[in-house]
Amino acid sequence: MAASENIESLNQEFYHSQAVAQWFATKAFVLPEEQTFLSDFAGDIRGKSVLDVGIGAGRTIRFLQPLAAHYTGIDFSPEMVQEARDRFPEVRLEVRDVMDLSAYADGEFECVIFSFNGIDSLSHEGRLRAMREIHRVLKAGGVFAFSSHNRDRPRVSPYALENLSLSKHPVRMLKNFRHYCSCIRNWKRSLHCAVDEDEYALRHDSGNFFKVPIYYISKREQVRQVARLGFLMEAVYDGKGRKTEADATDPVSSWIFYVCRKAA
Repeated sequence: MAASENIESLNQEFYHSQAVAQWFATKAFVLPEEQTFLSDFAGDIRGKSVLDVGIGAGRTIRFLQPLAAHYTGIDFSPEMVQEARDRFPEVRLEVRDVMDLSAYADGEFECVIFSFNGIDSLSHEGRLRAMREIHRVLKAGGVFAFSSHNRDRPRVSPYALENLSLSKHPVRMLKNFRHYCSCIRNWKRSLHCAVDEDEYALRHDSGNFFKVPIYYISKREQVRQVARLGFLMEAVYDGKGRKTEADATDPVSSWIFYVCRKAA
């Protein structure tokens, strides 16, 4: 099996889970960079046709759907979409793979959002395919916003003690230790999928319990990547929601939020 196919199949195994969907349903936050984006680009969302990609259990629905004139939320996991439908039965939610948006017409949406590093669950080939599809369904001049893991940040070893939550409660501490050991086993099983290329890296981290390598890219390379696909970068935000420059090294932010526009 090719590395890209392996990444996609491993992610399907992780996200096609009722337990993971229920875990995502507990997430109700708005990130600092998302708050800044909603403020700076309100005119590109309010009253527009919005495609919300990778909705998970519906975290972004509650702050995007009320703004949009026409809102569509998609996720490739049926379990995630069902969890979101249970919570937002009146909203248009569909099971779709972002690498194949053939259900939607060219230029159908004025704004596409792929939040919380969802695009990093794809292989490099899958990521480019997804961005080409997003470019196709986006109107000329439309906005594409997404976040991605920051390659400038030091990598975290699965053995790092920061991955082990401490507790004075013996039973809870035993559970935490078992989880810590499980993360190490996950890392060993998919270590063959990790890569370190000039443009990007596939690294393990705690976001998915070290089960599948996640896509990491520097700000400079991300700007180059979207430019090759026909997007113009308009804004880059760090993990605290502050505007930053693509050439500025950031070893602190876990991920970076990008806003680009489809060239007219």
